[in-house]
Amino acid sequence: MLSSLLYPICAQILLDQNNMQSKYISSKGLSGRVIPAGTFPTKILALEYLYGLQCPIPNLPPRLYTIQSVDLVHIAYDNEYLITQNEIIVHLSGKKRLTAFTIMAFDKDYKLCGYDGQIRNFGLTFDPSTNVERQVIIDLICNVTQTFCNGKLQQYLSVDECKQYLMKNVPYGSYDRGDQGTVACRTIHAYFVPLFPTIHCPHVGPSGGEACTNKPIDFYYNQTNFLGCAYKQY
Repeated sequence: MLSSLLYPICAQILLDQNNMQSKYISSKGLSGRVIPAGTFPTKILALEYLYGLQCPIPNLPPRLYTIQSVDLVHIAYDNEYLITQNEIIVHLSGKKRLTAFTIMAFDKDYKLCGYDGQIRNFGLTFDPSTNVERQVIIDLICNVTQTFCNGKLQQYLSVDECKQYLMKNVPYGSYDRGDQGTVACRTIHAYFVPLFPTIHCPHVGPSGGEACTNKPIDFYYNQTNFLGCAYKQY
């Protein structure tokens, strides 16, 4: 399963080339959550953030860092359901790495149907440290938004208006709060705007489209059971 996070398999799954999703993903669908990146109740969103965030996808904005290798540090199995608890270290380009703790649920055919995880030190690893770096990212968001969010999907009148709005009206924030009303959250979604503009254009716009909005603590306790799809063995 972990090898599917590597290129080119990650791109093939996300784009469903050669019906690749059917080899790894349950026919029941997929949903999940990775704190602090976000909550993904639909198959499209759950696929994007599992397979697309650090995977080079053809014709999409280049990722700043891509997965080079994955180490499985620890795995534990549930006695009753097809559920695994995993600790993995993801090695990225630029000599960066992330540790993720993820619980994965599988259907009776051992295909992934749900996940619930947390990334350690997401912000410490990826947050820009200078205003110049932050400006480069804002420029990327606005250029992508103005290129792909047109017509009814338009969010700003111009690239300049977008830049001014994000600099003056939205806190830059941290990837440690990657699903809140911040520029950091909009950065995550900007990478997927060219793939699914109808979904992600609102997320990079002024409103945040319910994805990049400030959420109370109760939000995280009132989510669906992302592991409820797991097959009961005994």
